[in-house]
Amino acid sequence: MTAIYQLPSTIDHSNVEKVLVAAVGQLSSLSAGEALVIDCQSLAAFDSSALSALLAIKRRASEKSIQVQLQAVPEKLASLAKVYGLAELVLA
Repeated sequence: MTAIYQLPSTIDHSNVEKVLVAAVGQLSSLSAGEALVIDCQSLAAFDSSALSALLAIKRRASEKSIQVQLQAVPEKLASLAKVYGLAELVLA
């Protein structure tokens, strides 16, 4: 099974915990070997909190042997990940 989690239009320090809780909720419905697709299409405003959330989601998924795939990653998010040296971890 593959679940899709739609990121909100904004991720910053004020809502990052809510985003993380929602994504982890999606993970809890999956089993080892399944996948979570994180759709970034709506993400328009964000800070480094978005990278933090994505790293945490990927870490939790890895603990359960669940694959995480990002789709429609905004160029600004990809650039931010590169600046922080996290591109291989976040975008892979």
